[in-house]
Amino acid sequence: MKKFSALAVLVLMFPSLALAADRIPVAVVWMGDGGTLDEGGRVTGELHKVLSRSKIARGIDGTEDRRFLVEGAGATRAAQLQARSEASFGKLRYADAARDLEAAEAILLGDVPISVTQERLGAVERMLLACYDQLGRGPDAARAAERLSWTAGTKDDVQNLLDRHAIWRQLQPPFGPISIVTVPPGAVVYRNLQPVGPTPVIVAGGDAALDAVDIEAPGFRRAHQPLGHVGGELLVTLVPEDRLGALVDTVRAQAEPSVESVIAVGKRVGAERVLLLSPDGPKLIARAVDVKKGSWYATAIRTDSQGPVAMEKISAYVVPPPKVAAAPTVAVQAVAPPKKKWGSWGKWYTWVAAGGVVLLVGGLLIAQNVGSDSLKVTVEKK
Repeated sequence: MKKFSALAVLVLMFPSLALAADRIPVAVVWMGDGGTLDEGGRVTGELHKVLSRSKIARGIDGTEDRRFLVEGAGATRAAQLQARSEASFGKLRYADAARDLEAAEAILLGDVPISVTQERLGAVERMLLACYDQLGRGPDAARAAERLSWTAGTKDDVQNLLDRHAIWRQLQPPFGPISIVTVPPGAVVYRNLQPVGPTPVIVAGGDAALDAVDIEAPGFRRAHQPLGHVGGELLVTLVPEDRLGALVDTVRAQAEPSVESVIAVGKRVGAERVLLLSPDGPKLIARAVDVKKGSWYATAIRTDSQGPVAMEKISAYVVPPPKVAAAPTVAVQAVAPPKKKWGSWGKWYTWVAAGGVVLLVGGLLIAQNVGSDSLKVTVEKK
């Protein structure tokens, strides 16, 4: 007797499972910022309901993965903390604001792509500097002033605070150089967020309380470490980055998402299509990537952000229904029946009549020549 796998038994018992397996899995990524996550949850929830009724597409399996596709990870969390701290700062609750800002700072310094840190750290350090100044926390203010110097842009708006708290480091003695080696090699090294070069590379040492080194390579988690001044070699083994939330953050951090980063999200959740939904006022902009083909769709669409009609439109966009080919039109011509070879002799009644005549004549001849009983036919003319 043949043995069946558990999956085969389930398919036999529940044919709908086979139908689900044949449908195209779609990953829905919300591209809004931390302040739009409630809207993102609502929109993607409505869309998944539509996909659940589709005969050709379906949402990805796993509610946790769907949540990460909306909420992301560290970058989104940092944005939420920053927004909350701004509200507290506006109410002069400096201690509450500082607490949220410190949590956002920790995320930006070690748990997001360095491009996100370079873009957002300045705003966090500005507010931290102001909070620490109001709270009378001098050493913390000095650290915030130092980290603010790592970021780009003008600092005129907080120059008075920088003059009050910044550390005059020009008089510090030089620190011993450090050789940084990574596994795998070729990772990019940043000293205080400024690029130094690919590993192996030598960087100047620093003050562990103020200076830091970051190491980043595509497909791996960012490594962040305080930078000491004892010199020597620093060996860093990079860890592959496969956290779904972090992959989503990478896509969001790019002004124009690369197809490679979107495909990485699709492969992580086993999707054949990745749909990016970006809020645009009361509307949505939908773009999609075909994971198997490795390319963007030729077009994007803009539609309403709610309602069954809008969700059906988005569903049909990401997985268009198959086109049904029209049946070919055949010209029908009247065809005259072919002429029969024997003309009127081809009719059945002609043969019946001829047969009757032959039988009559034959009967007369036989009667005339057989026996004494002859038949005499007299024709009289009157």
